[in-house]
Amino acid sequence: MNTQALLNNVATINKDNGIFVNAKEFLKELRQVATAVAKPSDHRPNLTFVHVRVTENNLILEATDSHVLERANVAASIPDELVGKEFLIDGKFAKNLSKTPTKYGKTLGVYPQFNDGKYKGIISIVGGGEEFIDNSRGNISVFGYPDLVRVTPYISDATCKFEVKKKEIYPILSEMKKTLSDLRKDSRIVTDVINLKVTKDGRVVISYYGKGNDVTFEPKVDDAQILRTKEIYRHKPEYEVNFNLKFLMKQLRNCGNREQLTFRLNGLLRPFTITRENGGLSLICPIRTF
Repeated sequence: MNTQALLNNVATINKDNGIFVNAKEFLKELRQVATAVAKPSDHRPNLTFVHVRVTENNLILEATDSHVLERANVAASIPDELVGKEFLIDGKFAKNLSKTPTKYGKTLGVYPQFNDGKYKGIISIVGGGEEFIDNSRGNISVFGYPDLVRVTPYISDATCKFEVKKKEIYPILSEMKKTLSDLRKDSRIVTDVINLKVTKDGRVVISYYGKGNDVTFEPKVDDAQILRTKEIYRHKPEYEVNFNLKFLMKQLRNCGNREQLTFRLNGLLRPFTITRENGGLSLICPIRTF
């Protein structure tokens, strides 16, 4: 939704200095990002918050838990004094708020609180005649949180890429998950790590290899390209990465079925990225298997 359309829908909100967003769009993207951080883990670092950067005409929502990264852009009507600010939204708060996106009306008002330019750890979200307050962060500066620049590979550095619609790849991932679950029940598998290859002849192959129980699928993809052949291992005819199946499924779950997704692989032991049509970015870290 463009800025003028947002302004036309804010008459029912009576606060100053608010950020106004389309409720359905904002909550959909907030939930997509929040899934990366909403569930704490005892096995790896978990930052638990969605980081929000404010630009002149949109909000950049992003989160990472060291294994995955999710980023989305949402159009917004933003007062000049808030441009350049940063704030956090608790992952669980975000996920709960976005469970029923239609109950808040067309427009939400987002009101982060600052003191001398420093985020106070309190944010109010107003819509549908209700106000929801997240004060879980406390009076802690958010600048430099999280260190997304360090963990995000430059898209231009990709060694290979391919495009695919969710409807082409997600059913394959679901079938693979079911197959691996059946193998696990028979005690013939103990991992969710799978392998993704882009071959020299433009095929994409998703596989599990283990104990004689190989599982292989080939989704229908577009524009599969090896971009930098000198980085492919000389003894292999394809480019590949190993990663956790459930991480990829979680990142794709809320994408539209017909949405075109661009996968870019950056190295056997480097994260790979998924770019959405709306400019959103997902990142999944690889898993070493040797």
